[in-house]
Amino acid sequence: MNVENDVGPVAIARRFDPFGAEYLADPYPHLARARDATPAFYSPALDHWVVTRYDDIRSILLAPAVFSAANALSPLTPPCPEATRILSGFGAVPTLANADPPGHTRVRRMVNGAFTPRRVSAMETVVRAVVAQFCDERLRLGHADIIRDFAWDLPVIVLFSILGAPAEDVAQVKEASENRVLFTYGKPAAEEQVRVAEGLVALWGYAKALVEDRIRNPRDDFTTDLVQALDGQGRSLSVAEASTMTLNLLVAGHETTTSLVGNAFRRLLEDRSTWEQLCADPSLIPGAVEEVLRLDSPVVAWRRRTTQPVDIGGVAVPDGANLLLMLGSANRDPAKFPHPDAFDIRRPNAHQHLSFGFGAHFCLGAPLARLEARIVLEEVSARLPSLRLVAGQPLEFLPNISFRGPLSLPVEWDT
Repeated sequence: MNVENDVGPVAIARRFDPFGAEYLADPYPHLARARDATPAFYSPALDHWVVTRYDDIRSILLAPAVFSAANALSPLTPPCPEATRILSGFGAVPTLANADPPGHTRVRRMVNGAFTPRRVSAMETVVRAVVAQFCDERLRLGHADIIRDFAWDLPVIVLFSILGAPAEDVAQVKEASENRVLFTYGKPAAEEQVRVAEGLVALWGYAKALVEDRIRNPRDDFTTDLVQALDGQGRSLSVAEASTMTLNLLVAGHETTTSLVGNAFRRLLEDRSTWEQLCADPSLIPGAVEEVLRLDSPVVAWRRRTTQPVDIGGVAVPDGANLLLMLGSANRDPAKFPHPDAFDIRRPNAHQHLSFGFGAHFCLGAPLARLEARIVLEEVSARLPSLRLVAGQPLEFLPNISFRGPLSLPVEWDT
């Protein structure tokens, strides 16, 4: 066997399987081999060019005219005919994540006006109260599943407070969110596609009804700010645009935060000395959040499409090519982060990770995600310094190309 060829771009492309059990359990060794072998390679199985290195991905995110975001929310697997028929009732339109300038620029400016630093800062009291309540009610017995009992619905409750949505709808939205991740970034069977399509249409109706209610009955919440925002010509968002923004927040606005919290507890509790340092010195928590985001991003890959032939690190990529930007690989690129596989909560440049994207499409909810993760770690570390992982547990991850966090994480502590 030719060892050099076995680790070259062709072999890497042949073996690249983001739905394989080994990759889902731990994608980082696979990504390291790919990054070492080539800056980009074509995956026939996905019909995407996979981009592996930090500088290339950062440059791509800074050039929306050449690398369009139009495919960012498109289903990886084309829907079956019945799911396609059902989705005719799904009225979402390109707004932010899957829109390019100038349309993206207009909507982003309007949303920035509604999602102000003042509103996020004001949420600290709400977030801390919710976290404290969760600690009191759900971390009492000496054992819990830190995902299902704690991090699963905490971020969506916070988000509902921002949007002004009723808390009794949390379970419905959380289930629909997980389904949309599988529908968009996974390989669901036809029967599953039909079920998810029905849920997405229902969720679209939910978001649209919330927007239409705030147009008629404004309140002090984000949804009201959204429908009242005006662009430079004095125009408001259309109902479809505002409903799409609300829908996307209902999905992405908490799914990634659940994964961030789960990844944080996993990494910190695996490294017992780091957890003890953090418990002794809470000022280390913001740095720990950034290092978790770098080492174990809740979004390991994102997508773009070329608008012309391009060169990516010396690899020729054609016009109209789908790109899979491996953020998880970029965040462990040794050219940017020395000793990239080490978990170091004092890493000076951890905040330069690409987990929230970069440039014009930088994640709108990044300040809130950081705030929630910080407060969760502050409250739990102060209350449960003896917190530890239950030994021998297997970790399970949702089978998809982009979103990554443990679906369950049993923990225990001294009472």
